[in-house]
Amino acid sequence: MARSIASGLCLALMLGAGFALPAHAEPRPISPVPPADASVTSAALTVPLRSELPAKPEAGPEQPHYNVVIFGDSLGDGVWAGLYHVFHKDKRFSVIRKSRVATGFVRKDYYDWNDAVREAAADTKIDIAVVVMGTNDRQTIIEGNERHALFEPKWREVYQARVDDFTATLKAAGARIYWVGLPVMRSPGFEADMETFSSIFEGRAKANGVAFIPTHQLAADKDGNYQAFGTDAAGKKRQLRTEDGIHFTMAGYELLARGIAQAIRTDVDKGLVTAQSTAPAAGAVTSAALTSAGSETLRGSTDAGGQPSRVADIRPGRSDDWRWTGASR
Repeated sequence: MARSIASGLCLALMLGAGFALPAHAEPRPISPVPPADASVTSAALTVPLRSELPAKPEAGPEQPHYNVVIFGDSLGDGVWAGLYHVFHKDKRFSVIRKSRVATGFVRKDYYDWNDAVREAAADTKIDIAVVVMGTNDRQTIIEGNERHALFEPKWREVYQARVDDFTATLKAAGARIYWVGLPVMRSPGFEADMETFSSIFEGRAKANGVAFIPTHQLAADKDGNYQAFGTDAAGKKRQLRTEDGIHFTMAGYELLARGIAQAIRTDVDKGLVTAQSTAPAAGAVTSAALTSAGSETLRGSTDAGGQPSRVADIRPGRSDDWRWTGASR
């Protein structure tokens, strides 16, 4: 009894002195980004603060529905998670995951993206395709009995043909394509190669008439250098990149996804995207699926030489095996 009285007196004194009891913290809803005035082609991404934006009204039952299908590697996995967070209240969109970690266009023997995209186009209505690729492709291309070293003329010829083949399949399926450039990386050597990949993707996007979305400055400082911390979608300073210097935290993926979503909504509102249905896709991501994939989405590491590896158990022959001889020039 004495202890209860003392506790009551202590609480009264705290309130009288102006101390406030902590309120229960509720998760803040994510307000979708309204469209900008023009479509994104190769202009720098601008991501408005979440607090500055009104909520997007949900689509009615007769309005078009858009399948947003994500293709890519481990960064694509993160973009998929980020786009789910951005689009989950906008009922016009279903976000469908077709990304696969530790893949790219080089190692067809491990995973052939052009076969995979043809299968995806055959079994899924793809209204909008978001592509994030390149981090696993710093390797020699082997065609038949020939080996082509990274970025040599024949390597570029073969690689660009694979990019064009991939793009042609999506265009034939009626998809509007958003090819996402690669963000700034911490390792100077890796960063230089990722800039080369982004220039290849931007060039092929222009040649094939598809949208290219640059992201290099998104997590960079004012001089364009890598930084792990930055301003998130709510305007707060947060850690945006993971310890490997390549991948993003969930806050970073959401920031990246909001810029992509802004480009998509702009084109949808301008009538530049053709919807193939009015009902949500059966393969749309759910919050449960996102939770189960979350740990894998955000994992990433580097080896002793500072090169990226997807997971700790690197296996010989996989496209995240940076010890493979084809990975060096």
